[in-house]
Order: sequence, then structure tokens, then C-alpha cells
Amino acid sequence: MFERYTEKARRVIYFARYEASEFGSPMIDTDHLLLGLVREEKMLCFRWLPKTQPNTIRAAIETWAERRAKIPTSVDLPLSRTSKHALDHAKSEAERLSSKYIGTEHLLLGLLQEEDRTSKLLRDLGADLSKLRARFEREQQQANDSARANQTFVERVRSEVAEQLSSGGPIEIHGLRWNRSYILDGVKRCKKYNWHWQKVSWKPRDVVLCKRTAKVSFDLRLAADTNNFELVKGGWKKDHCSICAWELFEADDHHGTGYTNGHQWICLECYDKFWEKPDFISGAYSDLT
Repeated sequence: MFERYTEKARRVIYFARYEASEFGSPMIDTDHLLLGLVREEKMLCFRWLPKTQPNTIRAAIETWAERRAKIPTSVDLPLSRTSKHALDHAKSEAERLSSKYIGTEHLLLGLLQEEDRTSKLLRDLGADLSKLRARFEREQQQANDSARANQTFVERVRSEVAEQLSSGGPIEIHGLRWNRSYILDGVKRCKKYNWHWQKVSWKPRDVVLCKRTAKVSFDLRLAADTNNFELVKGGWKKDHCSICAWELFEADDHHGTGYTNGHQWICLECYDKFWEKPDFISGAYSDLT
């Protein structure tokens, strides 16, 4: 049922299951889904419900949710009828936005459409279905535009490299042929200082989000200024090899491991060729050293 859900959306369901067990509820209801959404989506109240706080939502639900003896987490709890309807709405919202995946934003829209206490609470706190839909449509369009721009850039770089291949000694990395001078520049940048490169698994990094501009910073000290900045756990989802631009992200394959100096990253193949095997450079590409 949750195959199309993003990792964050799946965690919402997990947290909702936990909330239901804490209340001793025999099923997962929409109020538990909302509490799960608040737990997972740290920016929920700032970005989508700016007139409220997470503790306000919990306090409101506490006024109507009956508390019984806690249910062990090992017990499987079903979704209530209204929760199933809300998740169906979320699926429809994702399809309306032409999204391959169902994310936390779709879950919020789904909860708003199920006429119960949870949706009334959201509306009372300032959530407007039509306005949120319009906002998510804009964000989806911006994401699509950014993806197309990135793809255009990659295609342009590859085209330029292809035009230069005949000028001398292309280097193959990850099955692609790269212009020698392009790779030379990347290697020189990485060798400019006496970095210690450590092989590690790539993991998402915490970042700080500027509330006014939504711009990101790695300077976590900014989070102390809670009026202007928000700490986003695991908010940085991807890096690139400093030599060949190979994508590095959390994965079980060769995309998920690389070498880092704490700031830059080098993919396994580039490290193997340009650090582990000096004869690779000192041979056909001696001018790289």
C-alpha cells in the first residue's frame, strides 16, 4: 500500500502507529496521522501552518482523544475508515500534481479533505485547501524547472566535452568519456591542499534554513537564532564528486559510498584512479600530476 510513499511519508505512518498505541487506540485515526505528520515534518507549522505551533496541535487533540491503556507496538493496528479515506485523498492529490510519489504535502491535503475533527482543527489553525494546493503546484513546477535546468546543464557539459574528445586522451569514468583537461582541473582542485580523504558511507547532513528566504546554510550555529532560522535534520540529501560530478546520496550501491575531506567528495572510481593508482596518471596522463 505504501510503495509510492516517500521515506518521510512512510515515517509519518510509523509515527501515527506509535501515537495510536500511546493513546491506547485500537486503530490509527486521522488525529494520529496528524500527530505523526507533525513529528516528521519539522517545518509543517512554519511553512504550511504559520499561525500555530506543534504543541498547540497536540494540546487540541488531547482535548478530545480518549486515553486508554497503552497498546504494545508489537500489536498490528489497522487504519480507521476515515484514515483510509484521507490516504486515498492524498493519493489523488499526488496524481493531480503528476507526482510519481506520495509525500507529506499530499498527506496534509488528504487530511484536510476528510470531514472530521482533524480537518476542522487544521482549518481553524489557518490551513486552506485551495491555497495549499496552489502553493504545492508552484513548488512542484519550480522543482520540475530546476530539474530541467540541471539536465540542460549536464547535457551542455557533455556536449562540450564530446567536442573536445579528439583533442587528446579522453578518460573514461563510470562508463562516460571525459575530456582530459576537464578532469585535470578537478584533480588539481582536490590536490591543491594536503587533504586527508576518508572513505565513508554518504549520509544526509543537517542544515539550517533561513525562515525569511528559505536559503540553506551548513553553519548550524545559526539555529540558535530561532526567530530567523530553523534546524532541519537530514535536510541535505545529495553531494557530487568534485572531479566527475558523480551523484552521491544515501544508498546501498556505489552511489552511497565515497571519500571525503569533510567538505568535498570524491567518488570511488575517481579516488581509485587518481589517488590509489598513481601509475594511471603517470602513464598516459602524466601531465595531471
